[in-house]
Amino acid sequence: MPRGFIRDKLQLKLLILYILDHLIQPVDLAQLTDLALCDEGVDYFGFSEALAELVGTGHVSLEEEQYAITPKGREHCQVCKSAVPYSVRMKCDRHTGAVNAVLRRNSQIQTEVLPRSGEEYTVRMSLSDDAGSVISMDMLSYSREQSEQLARNFKNHAEEIYNAILTAMLADYGDDAGEGQS
Repeated sequence: MPRGFIRDKLQLKLLILYILDHLIQPVDLAQLTDLALCDEGVDYFGFSEALAELVGTGHVSLEEEQYAITPKGREHCQVCKSAVPYSVRMKCDRHTGAVNAVLRRNSQIQTEVLPRSGEEYTVRMSLSDDAGSVISMDMLSYSREQSEQLARNFKNHAEEIYNAILTAMLADYGDDAGEGQS
């Protein structure tokens, strides 16, 4: 017998809806599974069955391997969320908050590798915040591997790269070459 607070399929379905309702964008199965297995009463097979039923009834959508709550699911969640035990909801809130931070960051950092002529590529990179673009740049690269490394490093270190560029551009380098000379 499970020792957790989630004791039946209905509570499990409501837990899934509660989680999806608190996420800022759709997630894949692995992310949703990690979030739903927050209670000892949830097992993978019961979770999989409940999720499939929610998709089947139109409470959850599945598009391009991403799960999201539908308006129907959101409505049912709002009415019934108190059926999910308080301690489980609090744990879900902490976990979905952490996932939302990662999802938000990932959506604010974009990279794209575009082929040019020959073996050259353009790596398009941008960093934005809630107000809009912070920085965007295109870089020339001379191989696919180098392009992918540039894109990967920008995704992993966008904030540090932005700060380094900003620091360099705001540095006082003394007299600008050629200015004020006759």
